[in-house]
Amino acid sequence: LHQSLIKESTPSTQLCFFFFWTSYAILQAIMEKAGQNSWQVSAICVEKFNDAAYRRLLEDLDRRQEKKFVIDLEAERLTNMLEQIVSVGKHVKGYHYIMANLGFKDINLERFMHGGANVSGFQLVDFSNPMVIKLMQRWNKLDQREYPGSDSPPKYTSALTYDGVMVMAEAFRNLRRQKVDISRRGNAGDCLANPAAPWNQGIDMERTLKQVWLQGLTGNVQFDHYGRRVNYTMDVFELKNNGPRRMGYWTDSDKLVLIQNEALNPNEIMENRTVVVTTIMPPVRKPMLRN
Repeated sequence: LHQSLIKESTPSTQLCFFFFWTSYAILQAIMEKAGQNSWQVSAICVEKFNDAAYRRLLEDLDRRQEKKFVIDLEAERLTNMLEQIVSVGKHVKGYHYIMANLGFKDINLERFMHGGANVSGFQLVDFSNPMVIKLMQRWNKLDQREYPGSDSPPKYTSALTYDGVMVMAEAFRNLRRQKVDISRRGNAGDCLANPAAPWNQGIDMERTLKQVWLQGLTGNVQFDHYGRRVNYTMDVFELKNNGPRRMGYWTDSDKLVLIQNEALNPNEIMENRTVVVTTIMPPVRKPMLRN
């Protein structure tokens, strides 16, 4: 796993602010603003970890009273680590995990659901999106023998790949409409040439890619003049005892926005929450607080 910086405005750090985390262990990423906010951060690379190494790591963190984690791993490694978390009993109440990838519903959290740990994460693909619904109708009709994996919904990484291909196709269509000649002649555009042979249409291609604006499986696909994606939304979920529940959403403009769910069961409102009670007591010998 390659270490990368998570800026204060990213979804993971916004959740950390919401849950008032002041000390936590974070796998793979280093918080850029940790020093400014007095956060104690442990950044751990688990690229070459096996199951035994995961267990040793978790036991070591437990001895250090680390119970809050941001886990940024893709499907296979994430599954392995979650299995080890369960095997050492760290999936119970008192532990809090933020899944930093963008497919919260892709993760099998059944044992965490019954264990009591607080688990939060992000969901990029909205399965109520008409475009996604239409795709799923076609997806469910596929023959599993010919299309292995069609028995379960596509992962968010597949949706991003689909949208990426759509962006490239739309960019080439726009270049054709503008009558820009994108054919290569000779060794033009050959990156392996020595010296590298520039492709004059590269500037046109870059400009056109930034201008693409479409609706994809991951929602609105649009870019700024730096080529970074903008104006997109992802849902924020937390795990309840009956499954994932949407607690809000994150956008690149509004950041973390929480929603008030009026349908909450009163018994669930304080689930996995820490309550600080302050009172003024008379100077008696044995003060007592009652509910």
